[in-house]
Amino acid sequence: MSLVQYSDSEGSESESATKHTPRQPVNTTLKRRRSSEEPSSDLPSLPDSFHDLYASTTRASQHDDPSLHNGHPSRSEIDELSNLLSHAESTLPSDLHLHSLLKSDLGAELPLHISLSRTLMLATHQRQTFTNDLEEGISASGVRPFTIGPGRLRWVANYEHNRWFLVVQMEKPPGDELNKLLVASNRVARSFGQPRLYARQESVIAPSAIARDKGQIRFSRGKRARLLDARSRVSSQSAIIDDDASEHFHVSIGWTLEKPYEGSSDEADIRMGEQAMSKLSMVVQMVKVKVGNGIVSIPLWAKTVESNGIAGTASYPRDEELRTALMQITGTAAHECVCDNALVHLKSYKYSSVDKSLISRYILKHYWNGFVELLPLWLAPNMVTLLGFFCILANVILLEIFMPDLVGPGPSWLYYSFAFGVWMYSTMDNIDGKQARRTGQSSGLGELFDHGIDSLNCTLASLFETAALGLGASPKGVFTALIPCLPMFFSTWETYHTHTLYLGYFNGPTEGLIIACAMMMLSGYYGPQIWSQPITDLINYPGIFGSVSLLDIWFPVIFGTFLFIHLPACVVNVVKARRANDLPVAPVFTEWLPIIIFTGSCAAWLYSPYSTLMQENRLVLFCLTMSFVFGRMTTKIILAHLTRQPFPLWTVMLAPLIGGAVLGNLPLLGLSAVTASVELWYLRAYFVFALVVYFRWALLVINSICDYLGINCLTITPKAGPHPSTASAKHQTASTPKGVRAANGELSRKVD
Repeated sequence: MSLVQYSDSEGSESESATKHTPRQPVNTTLKRRRSSEEPSSDLPSLPDSFHDLYASTTRASQHDDPSLHNGHPSRSEIDELSNLLSHAESTLPSDLHLHSLLKSDLGAELPLHISLSRTLMLATHQRQTFTNDLEEGISASGVRPFTIGPGRLRWVANYEHNRWFLVVQMEKPPGDELNKLLVASNRVARSFGQPRLYARQESVIAPSAIARDKGQIRFSRGKRARLLDARSRVSSQSAIIDDDASEHFHVSIGWTLEKPYEGSSDEADIRMGEQAMSKLSMVVQMVKVKVGNGIVSIPLWAKTVESNGIAGTASYPRDEELRTALMQITGTAAHECVCDNALVHLKSYKYSSVDKSLISRYILKHYWNGFVELLPLWLAPNMVTLLGFFCILANVILLEIFMPDLVGPGPSWLYYSFAFGVWMYSTMDNIDGKQARRTGQSSGLGELFDHGIDSLNCTLASLFETAALGLGASPKGVFTALIPCLPMFFSTWETYHTHTLYLGYFNGPTEGLIIACAMMMLSGYYGPQIWSQPITDLINYPGIFGSVSLLDIWFPVIFGTFLFIHLPACVVNVVKARRANDLPVAPVFTEWLPIIIFTGSCAAWLYSPYSTLMQENRLVLFCLTMSFVFGRMTTKIILAHLTRQPFPLWTVMLAPLIGGAVLGNLPLLGLSAVTASVELWYLRAYFVFALVVYFRWALLVINSICDYLGINCLTITPKAGPHPSTASAKHQTASTPKGVRAANGELSRKVD
């Protein structure tokens, strides 16, 4: 059995004090009597975030202190462990002192840990990347919370043979979860050139050496780039790892400075009765990564899932069979990511984006930097985003009043208003992050709010383009109004896997919006009929364009750009990210299911020869409804990305869309077609349903995040001054502890 390499450089003063302390026998009888007489507290247990915060503020020891983590044993478990200590001490010479790890010197109960980690030396710029990759690896391992029981009671020496630990060796869990977590953790450690734990043969491979090998993959996230070796190369050069490392997993409950047994072996068993440890068990629910002074919790699951639908909000157990059964009964969405174990990732989240647009970099950047200085510092960043969206909503109202048929021609000022509204929306969308940095209000909620508004806008701003082209509620008008949903979905899907928003040299949010605004202004000056005229009337090259108009090439240009440029780029980036993290690629394509259902249902409903929506000019109402449906669908992906949760494959708001597609094609099923009035009322009911469900869900998510992070959504959050205890803690001298352990209720991994 191997132990974590604990540092013994505690200091001569403390060590000498320990050696000269008179031996006091472990009085388990007294402990049990006190625990039985003490009244049970009705106070709720402290949340994991409290222990994380406590561990990240002060460290008064140079060794791996279990009190830095959560995982306290129960009263009955303390009694059992005290019995073990008492039994072990009875086998020791009278002059040998056994130090307990169950309680501190002040009598406070200490957490217990399963040893499953080691200290890694990483550069500062690698720490966040390592944490992100480890989160992905733990999530991809598929390990769920599990219970593990005790095996043998043993003495085990540390590497320096200057301390002997009394440990409870843990039995192998039925699902072999500890070995799976070990493999996932070692895989990430190896990708950073770090040694793996419990390797029989190991040498540290420098990252440069890994990068020089063949089969390497370049994986970029923002401004960083890592070179990772292909799996076959790593396996051929790596150390020999035991297939089953179960014999190494243990819990330390005591220690001594002198050898407690005879012989030259590093280990020795203590004979116990078969029932001596039968009442002990540990429930492992999360992995904790200790990076310097900070701790990040990686839950193996969420204890409950907040699910919101038209029937309300409820919490469900995460047990897969029970959760699935409950979700099938209620018909509500199964993934909202608003429990504490999910929201904990927001504290370590950092926004990452890459914008290669030359216009953004060399022109608009200066415009945005100047514009944001005009905003008052009391204006919250999310309010900036919302003000931009109000420009879109105001123009939707103007569109419905002055040009409801989307054909026109409408008044010239209306087209100019469309262009101004879209431009102001784009401006606000690009400066809200700058305003967040100016006011010190940056958070994961900002990205969720920003991209959530972008999702709502996809089917609204495109209505202005439909009207500017004079397409109306025609097949091309439907295509123009709904096509922005495709690139938006796949960009969100790409961000979920790469954790970086990629914008190419020619992208929709920059060049696309500029072209759209220019076309709206041209429609205001020349009228929308300009787009129906042959191109040769504008450019005298009849041999090239013939009688083709701009509307004739509109569909192939827009759809071809998405299909042959945008979509392949997203797929390539996702594939690179999956391979770089040693994850399978094929499962990610099942995540296209929501957009396939959305697109297929919209097309089946609107383009059906039996549907009356286009004939009755209901495109604006349809797009308003789809704004909420698509907004919910993509914002759930963004939320899952922020909280490191599984990809959401379904939203309850898609169900009525499927129903509409069926309703519009009843004759194909041998039934009579519905009347225009019935179809209209169905669409109106769908709109109300989508409106209510979306805003109830949005309020649930926003309030949960604000409460968890202690921030405001639409107002500036006041900055609290440092607490006196926190200020004084900064002056305490402490060095980074070595060794990493897994706790009762959690697994922990540290990085110095």
